[in-house]
Amino acid sequence: MPYQPSVEQQDVVDEGAPVVVVIGGAGCGKTTTAAAAASKRLGDQELARQAARAAAPVGTLPVQTDLKRVLFISFSRTAVSQIVDRAAGVLGAHQRNVDVVTFHGLAWRILNNFGRYYGYPHPLRVQSAAETALSAATFPGLTYAQLVPEATKLLNVPAVRDYYERRYGTVICDEFQDTSDAEWAFVQSVAPSGQRILLGDPNQCIYAGMKNIDPHARVAEAARLTGAVTLTLPPLSHRDPSGVLPAAALAAMERRFDDPAISHAVTSGRIVLHRAPTQDLADGVAHVVAAERAMNKSVSIYTHTHAATAELSTRLASAGIVHEQVGFTESFGDAIQAQYEILGSVLGEIRGGRKALAVYVQSISRGRQEKRVPAAIVDRTMPRFEEAIKEVIRSLREVVGPPPDLDELVLRIGRIHKTLSFPRGEETWLEANRQLRRSLRLLERGGTFADVGAEVEELRSSTLVGFRASRQRPVQLMNLHQTKGRESDATVLMLQPDEYHGPESEPFATGSRVLYVCLTRARERAHIVLPADRTVHALWSPFVAACDFALLI
Repeated sequence: MPYQPSVEQQDVVDEGAPVVVVIGGAGCGKTTTAAAAASKRLGDQELARQAARAAAPVGTLPVQTDLKRVLFISFSRTAVSQIVDRAAGVLGAHQRNVDVVTFHGLAWRILNNFGRYYGYPHPLRVQSAAETALSAATFPGLTYAQLVPEATKLLNVPAVRDYYERRYGTVICDEFQDTSDAEWAFVQSVAPSGQRILLGDPNQCIYAGMKNIDPHARVAEAARLTGAVTLTLPPLSHRDPSGVLPAAALAAMERRFDDPAISHAVTSGRIVLHRAPTQDLADGVAHVVAAERAMNKSVSIYTHTHAATAELSTRLASAGIVHEQVGFTESFGDAIQAQYEILGSVLGEIRGGRKALAVYVQSISRGRQEKRVPAAIVDRTMPRFEEAIKEVIRSLREVVGPPPDLDELVLRIGRIHKTLSFPRGEETWLEANRQLRRSLRLLERGGTFADVGAEVEELRSSTLVGFRASRQRPVQLMNLHQTKGRESDATVLMLQPDEYHGPESEPFATGSRVLYVCLTRARERAHIVLPADRTVHALWSPFVAACDFALLI
């Protein structure tokens, strides 16, 4: 259906103020409206250029200014691709002039493009969180925490600042209420003379505790920017036009558990509770997902932690449910680096492989016991692992040649995950293996192994910072803090009895916003899978009780 803006949305599209602060609840169409505003600004530039050509005297060419692009900054790596998909119909041909990136992705691009001229190494390497956790001093490159502040410094250089001034006429920031002080300063530093369109909703601020921010203070700060105009979109959800789920979510966030909106959502089948023994929660999730997929519905699954996500992913794979692990792009980056170094070491092109393998294991390790393994790999202190790795090397050297059988080598490297009995992440390892095989085609075109390494590093870094959009599958699995910018037909929230949500207590100011965000991602149904034999955290328990009560009356 073609985009038909409401009066309030059209006000956003038409507003020409230097700063447009757009406040609206979940599903009210902020992203689509921003896309329409971007399309109008790009279209206005095209019309101005056409008018200049028409007005030029016959036989002369008008002086043409470069078309200024639109920059759309988002937090989530995979939400970037969803934003592009949702906005495609609104942007039309203008989509090619819109850059949609994460904060870290944009910072990496700025540093990678211009940093070499101002003392930064090129290509710019990004440390993965696993490398930083093992020992930041051991690995080259900038950490995640350094990217945005360093890019902001670089934007203060006149030549760099002027380049982005020329490149972008409009900067759109999604979920700006969640920006840290460093991210906020970064947004203001990119093309400062361009129009700012800031999309926000304090109710969806789920990073307050992590970043020590006050979403209401950030919104007030935005409203005080020079020339700022604040526009509020009506609380109508285009994701769920019935308004049933948004109303129940708002009541739950405000801890109004006796609100009829919650009971109506339950009795109408929009919120569905499923109970299973604690040890069978994953099977309960798999059953719900299978039922939704049988109706050809897309599904997003939420857990509390990366560890729970990893364990659930393993169980879903065993149940034959094809899915994408959202937020595990770091494991992909570490996996392709490890495989490249193992291949290079066996071929005699480079030295190493062991440390890179330890980094990959760090990226998939969960719990105190598993976290000891990467250091033991580096120190060679696990006899069983050493025997296994010797067998892996022996198997690889069988096909080294000359000439080396690269296809067989890469195939055998892909089996290492299973051979070494890593506890999880096999899908990520195999995807990295497929990408490595593609990179090796450079050799067929006359490239060197160093060229392959450069492509692998570019792929690794761009993946780590979210510059490379991940593939999209109908079933996506993630932790609670990766839900921003997403939507699906059905959502499944898995609650566990041992969850820790920090020192908060009633009214759970931050935690309740997480509950609100989770419930408002669904277009049709929000499922909650919880233990039948244990109580859940106090953040969730009153809501669960309200849902149970609704079924009794």
